[in-house]
Amino acid sequence: MLGAMTWGRCLSLAACIWIVIPVHAASADSDFERHVAEAVRLYDDLEYERALEQLDRARGSLRGTRDRMSLALYRGIISADLGRWQAARDEFRSALLLEPGARLPLRVSPKVSREFEAQRALAKAELARRRKDSPTREAERVEQSEVETESIADASSGLPAALIPDQQATASSPMEDQGTPATSSAYWMRIGGRQVPLASLVLLGAGIAAGGTGTVFGVSSRGQIADAREARFYEHLVAHHGRAQRSARTANVLFGTAGVAAAGALVTWLLLGERDEAVTQQGGVR
Repeated sequence: MLGAMTWGRCLSLAACIWIVIPVHAASADSDFERHVAEAVRLYDDLEYERALEQLDRARGSLRGTRDRMSLALYRGIISADLGRWQAARDEFRSALLLEPGARLPLRVSPKVSREFEAQRALAKAELARRRKDSPTREAERVEQSEVETESIADASSGLPAALIPDQQATASSPMEDQGTPATSSAYWMRIGGRQVPLASLVLLGAGIAAGGTGTVFGVSSRGQIADAREARFYEHLVAHHGRAQRSARTANVLFGTAGVAAAGALVTWLLLGERDEAVTQQGGVR
């Protein structure tokens, strides 16, 4: 009984991680893009202050360097149109320090474009000075990346022996030795000396498949978002953003399906696992 409870807790934890983390990430990406799209709409309507408010709300949904760079570029453009040139310079320089090759996501006046290129030159000079001050930093980063890759390869090679297919196929069920019908073995699989409901494994596999497919759509959505950020015209930005939203919705549906399948695997495990334990105890009494 204690072993079944331990397996049940592990499966519960895996299901929670599988459901919560991808859905939360997709939701955060959706919130950020929604605030940015609303800020662009307000900017086109010349409502600059309200556009800045939307960008301030987007700060809570930042997911990485590209989001920070994109947010700084939008804030720099709007600040420049409001005549706040020092704030615009600071935002442009912050974005270019993150990505020296960045391009402005919106069509701007020649004056704003010249100021942006001037900040690009300053950012490149500052980055060059940083590299000169620490010439070994890049080598250390490459070495650390190689060590992490080797660690991952070593960890992936240490698969537990309980998951070897040959042992699963040759293992016999103790329930058959106690006189229970032989057909019951078709509903169970023996892993690591424990009987696992086959329905739980099927549901868990379906959940993993749905989650993997959802991840593909999520990556596709990120790619469309990246294309939208690099679009030179507003029409292209809207088109890429629409495709990204559709991919994100599909990913969310698949993640939800994966969550339902994982929950089904957990429920099946708990119900059938308890039933198997009761039958085993009765067989022992006889």
